[in-house]
Amino acid sequence: MNFWAYVVSMGSGTISSSTAELPRHSLGWRMAVLPFRSLGAPVGSRIALGMAEEISAALARFRAPRLVASATFWDGTGPATDAMARCKTYQLDYIIDGTIRVLDDKVHVDVILSDVVLDFEVVWRGRFEGQLDDLFSLQHRIAFDMVTHVDPELFLRGAASEPSIRTEVAEAHRFVLTAIQAIYRLDRSAFMHARELLAQAIDLDPNYAAAHGWIAYWSILAAGLGWVESPRDVMSLAGTSAERAVLLDPFDARALAIAGHVRGYLFHDVPSALRLHARAIELNPNLPIAWTVSSWSRIYNGEHGTAVRHAMMSQSLSPRDPHVWFAQHAMMTAQLFNRNLEEAEILSNAVLERHPGHVSALNSRLAVLGHLGRKEEAAHWLAELQKFDPKVTVDKISSRIPLKPEDRIFYIEGLERAGVPRW
Repeated sequence: MNFWAYVVSMGSGTISSSTAELPRHSLGWRMAVLPFRSLGAPVGSRIALGMAEEISAALARFRAPRLVASATFWDGTGPATDAMARCKTYQLDYIIDGTIRVLDDKVHVDVILSDVVLDFEVVWRGRFEGQLDDLFSLQHRIAFDMVTHVDPELFLRGAASEPSIRTEVAEAHRFVLTAIQAIYRLDRSAFMHARELLAQAIDLDPNYAAAHGWIAYWSILAAGLGWVESPRDVMSLAGTSAERAVLLDPFDARALAIAGHVRGYLFHDVPSALRLHARAIELNPNLPIAWTVSSWSRIYNGEHGTAVRHAMMSQSLSPRDPHVWFAQHAMMTAQLFNRNLEEAEILSNAVLERHPGHVSALNSRLAVLGHLGRKEEAAHWLAELQKFDPKVTVDKISSRIPLKPEDRIFYIEGLERAGVPRW
């Protein structure tokens, strides 16, 4: 049995839960961990979003409520000024808000649990102190206390058995938290630097599973955005990093989700992708990225209606996520192959407004415009695509993603009608 077969066969084996198949919009009450506000040294602001995301991940492992991603309340460089208004817009029931202060090697975190429905009435507040060299343990203690105060019954069902997570090298953890913020910003310079930060983290702590997982995610985005000169090298890096992340933590839903997308998108192993994504969703149905990449594997498998529903689930969990375009791109592609061309065009506008140079989205948009017969617009977008890939051809585009034969034929026809050279 090879590595990937071993991974997808772990645990209960076949995934049969309805949660793994279709989105369920009645998963209970909703909450979010807002990005913490930094009041101290600059390192506090660099880890604020990362810490909130990691606490969300820890809560999700406890089978906490339906969680909206912390990045929904982030404006690229800090917590959104209208974060509280967004809480009501997205119909949250509870929020975890807080401040982080770093003084020398001490970390002080003040946390407030509020009831959004009752106009942000404070339910509980707590103060946590830890060391910069033990951020993992500090995050876990905060998450553990949140579970015990938000849902005592859940706590009695086994949260107390969750082990504390630590890393022996604190600097590695800080590198990862800083890299997460840079990856979310999608500023090209900061994004490329995130790769260096993650590499430094692994140099310090080679067994740091999260660092390997984030490198795999970085590689997927870098390839899709066309920000690397050697896609083949990135594919190799993604495969190695994803495999290492899962090997180090086989029950990390994020690592499994990313590994599945690496298998499907980069290596065209769709059956493995489907199984890994089902397992990721089974482990953590609150994880937006798991639903997004699951949407892509369903597209590759020709299940376009399910792909749309999974992308919608991702957006409902994280409606203002800086990477919401990833789910929108999946929905756009699914609608293209569903022959819903007008809907696909609307979604392509949304994606390309956020990232005009998104190579994969440009490819899909050209196919849409080709089938709609809008040759002048197609010529404009082909010129945009050729800025990133002067030698682009239909064969090169269509070979990048795995598709069912009928979908590949439809894709090729759209690209040819858009004026993309065949060879």
